[in-house]
Amino acid sequence: MAAPSVLVITRDIDVTADLVVRELTRREVAVARLDLADFPQRLTQTCHLAPGRSRWTGAVRGHQRNVDLSAVRAVWYRKPSPFTVTGLSQTEEQWATAEARMGFGGLLTALDARWVNDPARLAVANQKPYQMAVAAGCGLVVPESLLTNDPEQARDFCRSHPEGVIYKPLYGGPGSENGHRVALRADTVTADEITDGVRRTSHLFQVRVPCAYAVRLTIVGRRLFAARIDTPAGVSAVDWRAVHDHLTYTRVDVPDTVAAGLRAVMDRLGLVYAAPDFVVDHQGAWHFIGDLNPNGQWAWITPLRADITAALADELTKDQQ
Repeated sequence: MAAPSVLVITRDIDVTADLVVRELTRREVAVARLDLADFPQRLTQTCHLAPGRSRWTGAVRGHQRNVDLSAVRAVWYRKPSPFTVTGLSQTEEQWATAEARMGFGGLLTALDARWVNDPARLAVANQKPYQMAVAAGCGLVVPESLLTNDPEQARDFCRSHPEGVIYKPLYGGPGSENGHRVALRADTVTADEITDGVRRTSHLFQVRVPCAYAVRLTIVGRRLFAARIDTPAGVSAVDWRAVHDHLTYTRVDVPDTVAAGLRAVMDRLGLVYAAPDFVVDHQGAWHFIGDLNPNGQWAWITPLRADITAALADELTKDQQ
């Protein structure tokens, strides 16, 4: 059996993961790749915890993948599909899926390996109110924000900030009938647009920062890679993702205070990788807008693609060099 030292957990089609896998292969590092959705339909686990031992031994086999778990030294938890069990009643499928998550997922968690990032830490770091509080505590500038389900409080917040207020979704968008998540972008909102529907769930409102340009900052370990994001004249959007095809990217340096603050955030959250978004105002101040993106994308930033690919490969082989 091959003995991969790096395990990549992601969906079958992931061009970003492909870049790092190719780089690891170029370095002659053995790599295995699997998707959580492959278990149990296409993967079989057989593992043993022997008396007096603290580590599981065994393997995951199937779907052209054979992974000796004792050989794994690093795990890249990219963007796997969720566990999926079919062919049972709805109640049985829910139970079997939970068992797969706890059994197969728990086995992976028990690996004595370096994680980029640990899924448990990832789940905590994805909570925007928490990451915003941590960021502010670590010295990053965070715009004034309101988290509420009280429509009158939301209206008052909008009225008290004539410079403008933005509504930001806390967790993507609602699911559709085919199971895909609908994109929901940040956008401006006025007091007159606030309805009583706000009562139905949490809403995050944030004072709008006058934006000279945006920055997508990618951090891998202690290394920072920042891209300035500009839109051409005549193209405007609160959320630059809405005009993705019109953007240009330029490598920029990160101010020392921002670098120190972000590294402190990563240490506090126990993360190795993140791709936070910043807005830079017309005075040059960097504002963390509450999007840490601890599992964010980066391959679309052409000027930084090769460097980030290499940095991730470095992190995944750090204890093996």
